[in-house]
Amino acid sequence: MADAEAAPPSEYVKLISAEGHEFYVARKCALVSGTIKAMLSGHFSESKGEVRFPDIGAPILEKVIQYMYYKKRYSNSNARIPDFAIEPEMALELLMAANYLDC
Repeated sequence: MADAEAAPPSEYVKLISAEGHEFYVARKCALVSGTIKAMLSGHFSESKGEVRFPDIGAPILEKVIQYMYYKKRYSNSNARIPDFAIEPEMALELLMAANYLDC
């Protein structure tokens, strides 16, 4: 059998919030984040396909993931791009998470 490290990366990655909520995200969408891309491609424990975010709560991480899918879908699109709705009460936390995640 082939060595486990030589196996191709999974199609999905697991992102874990501060509360322990697990989100399975398509790898191609998760790579929208420069931070996640660096973690998954480096020699970190996260390169195994699981990334923990001890400072990002589940509602914020969920919204960031929605944005990753939104950005992947509408990048290089000629169609009209709809607004990405953000609730005002989560805007500041979302901005801080987006800054950290580089997305």
